[in-house]
Amino acid sequence: MNLILDIGNTRTKVALFEAGICRKNDSTSTFSVKWLRQFLGDEKPTATILSATGMIPKWTHETLSSLGPLLILDHHTPLPFHNHYRTPETLGRDRIAGLAGAISLGYQPPFMIVDAGTCITVDVLEAGLHYYGGSIHPGMRMRLEAMHKMTARLPIAPWLEHPTLPGHDTLGALAAGAQWGVICEIEGMIARYRNQYPELNVIITGGDMDFLASHLNSVIFAHAELVLIGLNQILNHELEAG
Repeated sequence: MNLILDIGNTRTKVALFEAGICRKNDSTSTFSVKWLRQFLGDEKPTATILSATGMIPKWTHETLSSLGPLLILDHHTPLPFHNHYRTPETLGRDRIAGLAGAISLGYQPPFMIVDAGTCITVDVLEAGLHYYGGSIHPGMRMRLEAMHKMTARLPIAPWLEHPTLPGHDTLGALAAGAQWGVICEIEGMIARYRNQYPELNVIITGGDMDFLASHLNSVIFAHAELVLIGLNQILNHELEAG
């Protein structure tokens, strides 16, 4: 049984995989030894992978190592695709895992991964499993907060499940700019990449997956646990390599 940990900017996701199937998963904004032990219960993982884009608590390495073999995902970790990123040491681990997850689910390149979290990342895997890069965009809530903090009078606008277009007041206009702006931005990225790769599949994941999936006009596939699936794939790839 594999223990999967993905420490993000705002939340930590944890999962248990057995025979390629996610048996259990959860997330928290207050990751701690106590929380992890409660999550595991009587389960005893045989191997663990740790991926972190956020800060790693000091206790994490020692605790995870005590459970069994520990793989810390970094730019030296063998991957199921060819990584041509010019600065692999700075490539977000969640971006790596998303690509691996799509491969594990059977998607054939070319495909695009849109991970809609604190930031929104867009990455494309080309034919032959070649990866050259992608783009990083401010997330919707980040845009709302930035417009408040970087101006003198604009209020902090709430994130809306159904923002109107156009916005009918200042709060509505801010939501329209941030949320519909992201929708149009991602639609534009999809259209531009499909000019280059007509058979491009688009896979979306992340905390704002449902919102984007319900508003994008493009045909897309949504997988909430794509990053966890990818981390499990990378861990199995390492274990099989010996």
